[in-house]
Amino acid sequence: MLLIAGGFLILFLIIGVPVSFAIGFSGVLALMLGSDVPIFMAVQQMIRGINSFPMMAGPLFILAGEILSGAQLSKRILDFSRSLLSWMKGGLGMVCVLANMIFAGISGSGAATMAAVGSLCTPELKESGYDRSFVASLIAGSGSLGPIIPPSINMIVFASLTGFSVGKLFLGGLGPGILIGLLLMGMCNWYARRHKIDQGTGTFSLREVGKSFSKAFFALLTPLIIIGGVITGVFTATESGIIACLYGLVCGGFIYRTLHLKDLYKIFKRAIESSAMLMMLMGISNIYAYIFAKENVGGAIKSIMLSISTDPTVVVCIIIGLMLVIGCFMETIAAMVVILPVIYPIVLELGVDPLVFGVLFSIATVVGGLTPPVGLYLFISMNIADAPFKEAIRYTLPVVLFVLFTMILTLFVPQVVTLIPNLLMGT
Repeated sequence: MLLIAGGFLILFLIIGVPVSFAIGFSGVLALMLGSDVPIFMAVQQMIRGINSFPMMAGPLFILAGEILSGAQLSKRILDFSRSLLSWMKGGLGMVCVLANMIFAGISGSGAATMAAVGSLCTPELKESGYDRSFVASLIAGSGSLGPIIPPSINMIVFASLTGFSVGKLFLGGLGPGILIGLLLMGMCNWYARRHKIDQGTGTFSLREVGKSFSKAFFALLTPLIIIGGVITGVFTATESGIIACLYGLVCGGFIYRTLHLKDLYKIFKRAIESSAMLMMLMGISNIYAYIFAKENVGGAIKSIMLSISTDPTVVVCIIIGLMLVIGCFMETIAAMVVILPVIYPIVLELGVDPLVFGVLFSIATVVGGLTPPVGLYLFISMNIADAPFKEAIRYTLPVVLFVLFTMILTLFVPQVVTLIPNLLMGT
């Protein structure tokens, strides 16, 4: 059954069948041709895959991101970031990174973050002398912080599949997310110095910071409401998605008055399309989880890994390496829902901290979005910056190295992840 599923999956992907349908068709064919299990089991597993209260947070945060983007909060966030950093060498590039980091704390999605902030930053960056290849890589790198900085849809999926605390995962992503953001800002400063561009616009002004902060105050309050509510226990991660949607409607419709009734149709349409893709992947991929359980794939993988090494660090490195490779060829959430149910019990049995592993696993999914052939973040940024692939890939390598460095540091210095969650939520 497993060979049938894997063979058909590879075949469907080669001939260009969309990932969700490739997983679904190959899973159903495996049940039909390789077992005597009733075909209705496929439907049952699909429903079980999406019948999850924590998983409801995914579509809600997608909707919240669309509402806040439609309310044009990204421009206010960008103006606030500009008042903080534009006076420095490479400041405009840093502004793009900081604005993406803040918006990532609202949307939970890398693609939504790039679309909302990247399109606003690009014209100004090009006018300041930044090459379009650098702009594309910078947008891809800073936009990819969406799955790392909370709230993260990838972390919500991880929590839904494993039962681990989504609040701790959210807080655990802060350290690595900020570190990657700082490394990207350092790259902007280096590029500006080397090419003698973007030498800073004027001097730092507290008055300008205060003025832009007051205009962006309610937008900047959004991440604090979402994360603060989750870690204090006022509401769950799923309920925080509802709060974020309602808060976005209030901000856009009544406080800033940039959101109109006629805009809601397009906002809900985009949110429904993105949510349908997510839930379809979650449901269909559960067929594979059933096949893996029936074929005892977890036991086989455990035996192979433990035959290589019984050291938890080595095993985690193998798993992350496997995830990095698979993420290059499969959409990240699809890869998560297929692989995670198999390897997570092995990680727990070896005594690995599930918080550190969860954050590492979420960061690993980002690399697949930055590298071809799938490379969702890279290809979106190429379109935004109008840069061809052979140019955009030039500066993407340093961005990928920043992410890999952060993962290595996290693995060997777990306090990067655990410090904030342990301080605020206990060990």
